[in-house]
Amino acid sequence: MEENQGESQIRKSFAGANILLTGGTGFLGKLLIEKLLRCCPELNKIYLLVRKKKNMDPQTRLKEQFDDVLYETLHKDQPDFIKKVEILEGEMDSENLGLTDQDWLTVCDKVNFILHGAATVRFDEPLSKAVRINTRGTKEMLTLARCCKYLKSFVYISTAYCNLPQQPIEEKFYDFPLTSDLLIDVVECLDSKTVDDITPGLIGVYPNTYCFTKAAAENHLLKHSQGLPVAILRPSVVISTAKGPIPLGWIDNIYGPTGISVGASVGIIRLVKCNPDAVADFVPADFVANACIAVAWKTARHHEKTYERKLDDHSEVPKDEEAKHDQIPRVYNYVSGNQNPITIRTFMHYAHTHGIKLVSTKAVWCYMLFLVNNARLFKTVNILLHWIPAYVCDGVAVMIGKKPMLKKVYSKIDKWTHFNEIFASHTWKMKNSNTVELLRELNETDRHIFDFDISALDWNSYMYNYMMGIRLYLIKDSKEAIPRGIKKQYFLKIANYIVMTIYGITLFWFVKLLGGGVLKLMYKIFS
Repeated sequence: MEENQGESQIRKSFAGANILLTGGTGFLGKLLIEKLLRCCPELNKIYLLVRKKKNMDPQTRLKEQFDDVLYETLHKDQPDFIKKVEILEGEMDSENLGLTDQDWLTVCDKVNFILHGAATVRFDEPLSKAVRINTRGTKEMLTLARCCKYLKSFVYISTAYCNLPQQPIEEKFYDFPLTSDLLIDVVECLDSKTVDDITPGLIGVYPNTYCFTKAAAENHLLKHSQGLPVAILRPSVVISTAKGPIPLGWIDNIYGPTGISVGASVGIIRLVKCNPDAVADFVPADFVANACIAVAWKTARHHEKTYERKLDDHSEVPKDEEAKHDQIPRVYNYVSGNQNPITIRTFMHYAHTHGIKLVSTKAVWCYMLFLVNNARLFKTVNILLHWIPAYVCDGVAVMIGKKPMLKKVYSKIDKWTHFNEIFASHTWKMKNSNTVELLRELNETDRHIFDFDISALDWNSYMYNYMMGIRLYLIKDSKEAIPRGIKKQYFLKIANYIVMTIYGITLFWFVKLLGGGVLKLMYKIFS
């Protein structure tokens, strides 16, 4: 605990600092930029490493990003905040990150904090691409960090699921089947087709290329970060904001449970393959951003206490023998299941309870969602509630000259179901003692400004904001239209009763006329 309880120690640490942020155009990156600029107004500069974009200059890109409702408060309080943000054009999968020599030197001479969150988060990303971005990109970032003359901390944003199927998942490094350097060499030496062929053998027990390449990146940090102020933050499934900077839950993507909630809200998704009693380890995005900033502060403070800088070449050496043995990066699991667990069943119950009061005028069918754990039952009901209606609707669309869409939509949903089954069907136990300890180290002011106390989150209240945020920011439906949405939902329910009655009778006679073998045939066709 700090002596001065009234002063923000985190804000003080970032005063006058220069920050390099990767992934700044992504969901979590946008929140980090907003939080740092709003709550650490004395910081000097945020450098954003972003991909080059044709036909759009850096300032235009910045303006486009900062026109988001997320930055409303910042625009009011600090109208000129954009002057503190500078784009460095580069590529995570390129040598030297695709930076120009001048930009590389700028980072080396000026940057104090590095927050590395850029990654490809697609579970089905080809291994060659995932390695280039997630693993080699982290290698290049660490090389850059080692060149920084005044680096205070380097925080790598990983994932709590990169070490499945370990149980429990602790805040430590786990053995990796091969070194990160060897993995990078394999991918760079072989053609993409060969890499695709050997991918199942390479990733082994890892559920997908995302988790595998994030684990490889952690392995690289373990092997090559000695002497650097490095820490790893592992959030679980990140969903909408809980407290700020705007009143309702802000979100800008449809990953994970958000995609299900959006699909169910508009009447497209009616079935989910999951274990309803499994713990849903979800965490609010603003809490994750706050935890990341706190980890950066803690890492800088710890490194300052244990290392001293040499004046001749700016290198750092341990102050004593104890510091020499304290060079393994600290890991912080940011999860909810250990302190404030909520099951998938309860999560979806809250989503339904609040969502049905906030139904959208853009719904195409009424809300109807079933949680099924049995694989055979899921495949059968999936045919009945998703695929048959999809083919019927697409057939009608073709006949009236419209573009068929539902088959493509349900193909994506089935693909998502396949990749997410391991997360939705198990309760993964994760330890978070380092994160709990970090929260205790913050003084009262910082605990208020940079709150990430997941144990105090009221899931029921949070879910109202979450569903409202989905309506406002993803479905793009206003609050004022809620009464019209409720009225439309009423008529959709009536239509659903009529259609389901006709559908049930038709299916009954269809099976009766053609025999029970038709169900087996349908099962084979659609699965």
